[in-house]
Amino acid sequence: MTTPPGRTAVLLMQMGGPRTLNEVEEYIRVLFSDADLVRLPAPISWFRAPLAKFVAKRRSPMVIGQYKQIGGGSPNNRITELQANNLQQLLNDSEGGDADRFRCYAAMTYTPPTTTDAMRQAVADGCTEFLALSLFPHYSSASTGASLSDLKRACAAVGVERGRVNTIETWANDERYLTALAERVQMQLLAASVHEQPPHLIISAHGVPESYVRRGDPYVDQIRDCVDALKKRLPANQAFTLCFQSRATPFKWVGPATDQTMESLAKSGVHNMVVLPISFVNDHIETLYEIDLELADIARNAGAQHVSRVPAFNADADLIQALAGLVRAKLQIPDPSTP
Repeated sequence: MTTPPGRTAVLLMQMGGPRTLNEVEEYIRVLFSDADLVRLPAPISWFRAPLAKFVAKRRSPMVIGQYKQIGGGSPNNRITELQANNLQQLLNDSEGGDADRFRCYAAMTYTPPTTTDAMRQAVADGCTEFLALSLFPHYSSASTGASLSDLKRACAAVGVERGRVNTIETWANDERYLTALAERVQMQLLAASVHEQPPHLIISAHGVPESYVRRGDPYVDQIRDCVDALKKRLPANQAFTLCFQSRATPFKWVGPATDQTMESLAKSGVHNMVVLPISFVNDHIETLYEIDLELADIARNAGAQHVSRVPAFNADADLIQALAGLVRAKLQIPDPSTP
C-alpha cells in the first residue's frame, strides 16, 4: 500500500504593508532596520537602530499622506491572504475528492502575519512538508533575500530545521507567468489604442542601488531577461522603454529613473503611455500611489494626455494557476492540466 503524502505547507513570502495609518511609522522603522533591505556603510550602519527610528519619525507624515490617498492603508496583506486561500483551494481541488494535502499561508517579512506566524500555524495544522515561495518573480537580496533571512529566523523560532524547507526563489522565466503577463499587457495596450497616438509601453521595475549590482545581485539582469522574453510575446513594432522607480536612499541607483523617463518622453511628444510595474504581482503603494497618482501627474504635467497602468495580478486566476504550477513542479507532482 502506498503511504499518502503528508500535509504540505506553502508559505507565500511577501513584504507586507501597514494596514492602517497608525501602523505606518512602525512599518518604516522596521524596513530601515533590516540590513538585507537597506545596506548602510560603516560607520553609519553601527547606528542603524536610532537612524531607522529617526527616518521613520521624519518620513511618516509624508507617507501617511500618501496612504490616505489610496484608502488609508496597504492592501498588500489582504491580497496575499486571498492568494493563499485561492492557491490552497486550487491545489487541493486538483488532488481530487476531499483532499486536504495543502495548507497555504501569507508570510510577511515586515508585518503580521509574519513568517514566524505562518510557520507556527503550519506546524499546528499538522504540516510535515514546507515550501516557501517568494512572490517576487525576480530575485534581489533586498526582497527575496530579506524574506529568506526572515524564513531562517522563523525556522529557528518554531523549531523546524531550515533544511526541511524547500524554496522557490525566482520564477520570472516561468512560461505560465510570462504568458499571463503578456496577455495583461496586450489587453491594456489594446484598451489604450483607442486614442489617436499608439501607446508607448513604460516598463517600470523597482529600483535598487548600483552597489547591489556591483556585489553580484542578479535582479537587474533578471529584469532585463524578463523584458526580452516579454517583448517576444508582443507585436514587433511595440514601442517600449525600461526604467526604474522608487528610489529610497541618497546613494546612486540603477537608472534610468521612471519619473525622469516619463517626463522626458512626454516632452518629446509621447502622449499615450501604458505603465507596466513589472516587479510586482500585488497592488500596494508603489502601484496605487507612485504610478497611478505621482508618476501619472508628472507625465501629464509634461504634456502626456493618456496614462494608464497594466493591472496587477493580485489574486486573479492567471497568477494562481502559475503559482500552482510552480508548486507542483518543485514538489514533483503531476500537473493535471498536462495530457
